[in-house]
Order: sequence, then C-alpha cells, then structure tokens
Amino acid sequence: MPTLTAQPHGASAPSRSSFRPELQGLRALAVGLVLLFHLWPDRVSGGFVGVDVFFVVSGFLITGHLYRELSRTGTIVLRKFWARRIMRLLPLAFIVLIFSFISMFFLVPQTMWNMNVRQILGSLFYVENWVLAADSVDYMAADNEPSLVQHYWSLSIEEQFYVMLPLLLLGAYLFTKFLRRAVHDPRTNAQKVFIWTLLAITVATFIFSVLYTNYSAALSYFVTPTRFWEFSTGGLLAMLPVASKIPVRMQNLMGWAGVVFIVIAGFNYSGDTAFPGYTALLPVVGSALFIHYGSHTPITGIYWWASRTPSLRMGDWSYAIYLWHWPLIIIAGYQLDPFSWPYKLIILVLTFALAAASQYLIEDPLRHAKLFKVPWRAFTLMTSSMIIIGSVTFFLPQAVSPETDEEVNIAECTGANAFLSDCDDKGLNGKPDIPATQVQMEEEEPNHTECNLPSGPTDKETKGCSIGAPEDSAEYTIAVIGDSHARAWLPLFEEIGEENNWNIQGYTKSGCTPVPLSGAEPDSDQAQQEEADACEDFIDRASEEFQSNDDIDAIITAASPTDRDFYDESGETSDQIASEALNDMWQEWEDAGKDVVVIGEVPHFEDVNGPTCVESNPDNIVDACSLPADDVIEGRDSIMKWAAEDSTTPIDFYDPVPGICDTERCYSMVGNLLTRYDHHHLSADFARSFGTDFVSFMQKKTIVE
Repeated sequence: MPTLTAQPHGASAPSRSSFRPELQGLRALAVGLVLLFHLWPDRVSGGFVGVDVFFVVSGFLITGHLYRELSRTGTIVLRKFWARRIMRLLPLAFIVLIFSFISMFFLVPQTMWNMNVRQILGSLFYVENWVLAADSVDYMAADNEPSLVQHYWSLSIEEQFYVMLPLLLLGAYLFTKFLRRAVHDPRTNAQKVFIWTLLAITVATFIFSVLYTNYSAALSYFVTPTRFWEFSTGGLLAMLPVASKIPVRMQNLMGWAGVVFIVIAGFNYSGDTAFPGYTALLPVVGSALFIHYGSHTPITGIYWWASRTPSLRMGDWSYAIYLWHWPLIIIAGYQLDPFSWPYKLIILVLTFALAAASQYLIEDPLRHAKLFKVPWRAFTLMTSSMIIIGSVTFFLPQAVSPETDEEVNIAECTGANAFLSDCDDKGLNGKPDIPATQVQMEEEEPNHTECNLPSGPTDKETKGCSIGAPEDSAEYTIAVIGDSHARAWLPLFEEIGEENNWNIQGYTKSGCTPVPLSGAEPDSDQAQQEEADACEDFIDRASEEFQSNDDIDAIITAASPTDRDFYDESGETSDQIASEALNDMWQEWEDAGKDVVVIGEVPHFEDVNGPTCVESNPDNIVDACSLPADDVIEGRDSIMKWAAEDSTTPIDFYDPVPGICDTERCYSMVGNLLTRYDHHHLSADFARSFGTDFVSFMQKKTIVE
C-alpha cells in the first residue's frame, strides 16, 4: 500500500484544523435542513443544501487530518486512512441497508422490489449516485417512485471523495518531489502542494459544475465531478491560518452571515433551482464563512451557540440521523394514508432514538474496537459484508418472487370492454387477471422497444419496426407516430393487424409529443434544448416519410397528456399555436392521400401508480386507486384532443377515456385488468382490450374498406 512521505521540518499544521466542537453545530444545521426538507418539502424547499454543507465539512476535516499526519510523521499511510474511514462509516451504513432490505420484504409492495434491489446494490458498492444518474432520476419529480436507499447518493459521492483525494494529493506530492530532485533541491513544501492541488481541483470542478448544470440540471445533481469542488473548498479552509488579524466582533458577524446564507438557500431554493452549479455557492460560501470565522463569546458568539449540548448531540448523531430518516419516511408513506404531520413527528422522534442508539451501540464500539485497528481486518470485514449482503439482496427476491407469466384472453367484459360493452360486472375490484407484479415489469421491460427511439439526440433511423401482417401481403398499412404512449398502443395494433391483415409501421420516440414545434422553453438548459431539437427533427423526418411513401394508407398519432408548452420559431407559445401547428401537419398528411386518426390522451393519475396501488390495496382497489374523472382528465393539457376538436382537417378522433373512466371516476383496474403499468402508460393487455372497439371505430369511419 503506498504511503505519502515529506520532510516534517517544512510545514506546520494550521491550528484551525484541530477538533472543533462548533462544527457539530454546523452538522446539526445541515442534517436538520435535510430532515425538514424530506418531511415538509413545500415548507423547506431547499433543505437539500444541507448535503452540500456536509461536503464542505468533510473536506475540511479529512484534508486537515491528512495534512496533520504528514506534518507529524512525514508520511500518510493510505491503508490506515481508508481502514479508519471503513470502520467509521460502513458498519452503520450496512446495517441500515440490511434494515431497508428486510423492510422491503415485509412493508413495501412487491411491485417496488426490483427498483429497490437495484438501488440497494448501488448503495452497497457506493455508486448509488451513478445509478440514479443512469436512470435519469429527477430527485424532485413527483412521478418518480423513491427507493428506501435513494439518499445514499450523497454517501456514495463522499466515499468516492475519500478514495480519490488522498490519491490526488499523493500524486501531486510525488510529482513535485520528483521535480525538486531534478533541480537538486531536496525540500518539498507539502503545505504548498496541498494548497495548489486543492485550488486546482476547486477551480476545475467548479467550472465543470457550472457548465454541466447549465447543460443538464437533472444529471448534474448526481454526478461526482459537479460536487468535488465543495469538498476541496473545505480542504482549502483546513490549510488556511487562523484569521487572527480580524477583530473578533467582525469574525463573529461573518460566522453568523455564513449561517444566514445557508438558511436562505434552505428556504428559498427549490426543485426548480438549477443545482449545484453556481447556485451551490450560497451554502458552500456560507459553510466556509462559518468554519473560518466566528467566536465562542457567550450569547453573541456563533461558535458558543453551535457548541451547546443540543447542537453537539445532534451533530454527533447527524450521520445516523441521515441514514435512518429516509427509509422510515418511505415506509411510512407506504403504510400510512395520509402521511400527516402527527406521523411525521413520530418519524422525527424515532429517527433521533435510532440515531442515539446507533452511536452508542454500533458507531463508537466498532470505531474504537482494537480488533479492527489492523487495516487488513477492516478491509476483510468490508469485503465479506459486501459479498454477503450483495448476494442475499440479489438472489433472495428472485427465489421468493412468484412466476409472473400469466396470459389472458380478451373476452367481452375483459379490460376496457367492461365499460365499452356496459357489462354488469365492471371488474373494478377483486383479483386482477394479470398480477400487478407482472404488469409493473413493463415499466422496466416495455413492449416493442425495437419500435421506439430513446429520448434525446440519436443517430438511429426514424423507422423503428414493422408489426402485424407482413408488409408485402398486407391489405392496409398504418404508420403509428408519437411518444411512449403511442408505443404503449402497439400491442393493440400488432394484434388487430394480424387479425385484419394490416401492416403497422412504428415511429415512436420517448418523451417526444408529436407536435411539430419545439418543446423546450427559451431559457432551458442545453440538454433540454438538444432533446427538443431531436424530437422536432424526428417528427419532421417522419412526416416527410409519410407524405412520400405511397405504401402508407393511414397515419395514427398518439401522445401523453403533457405539462409543457410548445414554442414556434419566434419563441411564442399558446394552445392556439400548438393546435394550428398540429392541424397544418395533419392537413399535409391528408393532402398526401392518407387517412388520419388521432388517439386521445390516456389520463394521467398523478401520484397513483397503478400496479403499486393495486398490490397495496387488494381489498379496496376502487376507493384507494381511483380518482375523480374531472380531476384526472383535466389534470394535464390534452393537446391532441383539443387540436382534434378544433380541427378543420378531416381527421377521425378516437377517445380511450370511456374505456378507463365512467362519468364519476377513472380507475386503476377495469375488467379485472390493470389499466396502467405506472402512472399514465397503458398496460399491454389493457391496450389489447380496446381491440374490438377500435376495429369497429375504424370500420364505422369507413377508413378501412
């Protein structure tokens, strides 16, 4: 294991990097903001900045520790450094992961197991931030189902910092030492090496953070390089001397100003704030001011208040509080309806109780255990724990999960037919014909992916697939264009195509509403603009293909109800502009001799995930999993429906709502089939259940001879 060696006489450790109890008060403020944000996100909308405060404090303490060891002994033994980090952080983190895994089995709907297993494994190996980035999870989005361990993303970044920082400092020091020897100067000033290395890291990663946040705010929230400057800022503070020439009163004011900066960010930032980027400067600078300035003057001193016993205890427990609070909140969300403020107060009390117990029973005993003072034992404990926990997490759910390969024949009162045929038994309660766990798998393994392009820029061909009857023998050819909602209809089109000798050409792209306008706001980030440009280009190319391809007889377009606007070349937006653009495109198709069919939007059920709700409420599906029809249908813009109603183009409009909703409510199960595989995408079998009605619609409209 490499060591870092220097000449001890060349430096003395800055005194401000020794143990400072007031930092526990800063930790208490940080974890308090995070805790309040997760319990009351509307009131403490920017409480997520508490994580950034933790990063600055960690950088300050770890850099100070590394430098003091180097100054005192002339070396940094990396294996001992990493072993101490293992025994300080991993035991409790692993215990909370085990708790989360067990809770998943007994308290979380099985429809959520796959997602939780994936993220538990990501957290176990401290790559959870990259798992979330790969999944393109928006931390603030209501549609995302949070896992029990989603909060481990910040711990993953912190562990990556603990691995990378000593290696960067080691590399910089050895390189400097090599250059010194080349000019026959044996002296290597380790303090200067630390400062210049940390300064370079801070500047480079801050610039990257700003640029990447401007490019893609959603991804930048999780990726490691956008946060590294926060740690290195704390590291630079550890290398600065005491601000002894500044009057104590002024220092104290600056320390209080730091707290004010943090609190302002905590209460004024929100999920709409492009973060981290330059907006993270407010909590980071606030943390820096607190760490470097302040006083212990009774009553007026910021450090005096931060060192009081309540602050010290909460700071001592901050790591455990952070670990325990999130899975408790998620479990409560599944078990309690509504998750109101009295329950939230109980979560607070339980979190503090578990945190206190964790420190006295787990953290302190293991951290000071003589058995693990030998580094290889700590590494052995870490490795064996990862292997055991990882194996059980991966294999056990697969062993106990039932087979989910049920098939269903669409009968007269199955699925949407229950409403469309006005059956006596609408199949709104009871056991679904297809298990919820099987339906939920469509979210991770959607049908007809060969027909669908991913969101964002792509160099793939516009045309994705050919299904139904063979192209060369089909009596009728239909092109289907739209977003993932259009793709969700493909099981229906494939089946009726085979039955009626129709060929179906798939032109679908995720997140791409088939409106020939830009879906990006003028001030959107670069990634959003690129995605909007790719969508607009996809629609234009597909539309040109439809008009020039004589084999295509009809065009069917479908999309999700959207909560975004569409902009013309001048940057103007309105429902009228979008409606006119759609009608112009549909008229071009009509002029090219194509039959045009518009399928209305499937209702968006907001926070009601179909499979999860049905799995969680098997005896009360109607009351728990349905919503008022007026709220659901009008909850988001139905641009396709509105444009079709105002259209002067001879198009035909097919409305799927009567198969999902009655006059009063919209349902998660109709005709004993789950209507959706998530919040708003039709499940494959439910889409198939529209077959008889849709074919009748096509025939009544005399589109098909």
